[in-house]
Amino acid sequence: MSCLRHLSWAWARALVGLVVLATLALVMSGDARATPLDPKGQDWEGLAQLVSIAQAELGTQRVVVTSKADMRVLGRGDALFLVHPQSSLDVDELSAFMHAGGRVVLLDDYGTGDELLERFGIRRVPMPSRPAQMLRGNPAFAIAEPASTHSAVRDVGRVVTNHATGLDHKALSAVLVVRGEGEPDVLLSVAGAVGQGRLLAVGDSSVVMNSMLRYPGNRQLALALVRYATEDDVWGKREGKLYVMANDFETTGSFGHDSSVGGAIAQVQRGFEEAIETLRRDGMPPLAAYLLALAVGLGVIAWTSARAGRPHKAVTPRFVRPAPPFVQGGIAGRAALLGSPSTARVMAMLELKSALEEDVATRLGLDRTLPPDELAARAQAEGLLDAAQARDLARTLVMLGGMEVAFSSKQRRAVERVRDTEVFAVAARVRELLDAVGAARP
Repeated sequence: MSCLRHLSWAWARALVGLVVLATLALVMSGDARATPLDPKGQDWEGLAQLVSIAQAELGTQRVVVTSKADMRVLGRGDALFLVHPQSSLDVDELSAFMHAGGRVVLLDDYGTGDELLERFGIRRVPMPSRPAQMLRGNPAFAIAEPASTHSAVRDVGRVVTNHATGLDHKALSAVLVVRGEGEPDVLLSVAGAVGQGRLLAVGDSSVVMNSMLRYPGNRQLALALVRYATEDDVWGKREGKLYVMANDFETTGSFGHDSSVGGAIAQVQRGFEEAIETLRRDGMPPLAAYLLALAVGLGVIAWTSARAGRPHKAVTPRFVRPAPPFVQGGIAGRAALLGSPSTARVMAMLELKSALEEDVATRLGLDRTLPPDELAARAQAEGLLDAAQARDLARTLVMLGGMEVAFSSKQRRAVERVRDTEVFAVAARVRELLDAVGAARP
């Protein structure tokens, strides 16, 4: 009987051990499947406590935890809290969102946040190799402190970092700094205005995860960042929502475009830019490279074949080509210029006026031309023209003189519409007058 009792107790202990092992296995498997920086993660590297802090500050209705944000529904009063992005960021839409008044808080060390940082001239720099303050003597856990009285760190003490990266931008406001021991200090966080909105960047994505929030300064920083993202702005109250996104999240749609067409165009453009970036970063797949090289080779062969059998057209050297009349000068060049289709016909009218005045003045022995009435009177007095011809000379010169004045003034457009028939008519009258003057006795 005692043996049976001893055996039953042994089986009971074994069963309890199996239950404990199974429970541990479930717990360990659950921990293994936990995603680092998961906004819903309750484990040591999750962000559930950050979300709880935001909900306690703003209310659960104003805090949205999501992996996909539609930019079309965002307003200028909303804010984005981006932690360790792993996919390509739509920098253009985020920039447009901030320019309109939105705020973006980026916590990233080794993710794809470089795209957004580079847009605004922020570059990454190494942290001090010998920080002045560090946790457990480990430079990877350097201690950061407020670098200014910026509102994002007004009530923040010392912040413990975790394998962070530094940020550098001379024009932006310094927020957090890690002091160096015998070497330059390095900024951990910077902030600046983007249009009517704001951008705040922190070079450490794990500074607000659950295990790091046990440090008072980190917890104060988490609350300060939530308040900074949602506090009222100079243009009015910010009563929008705070979107918390981490890791492999994405933004869809186009900010400020309500239509599906505008969003679709923005999606296509973003897809094209992501494809180009992937090609630049990872290179072209072997099959695509082979097909592209084959297509280029066939194109070269086709182009060469089409060109090889085509005879070249003989080209006369420029130095032996006949010069056009209008560049030769003299009477021929002047006539070619006046007769060109692109030359205003009023130029021919002024040429007729000059020829008529100079010929009559020369016949009268004058060294300069006279006003139309005086010139006509002198021509009549000298017997070059009769009374009717003198009146015709005066009228013709007055008309052509009016064209000359109009051509050199603001009324140029009116005389530039002179037709060829008008030129021919005036040329006939001028020829008659010149023939009369030439036939008269000197």
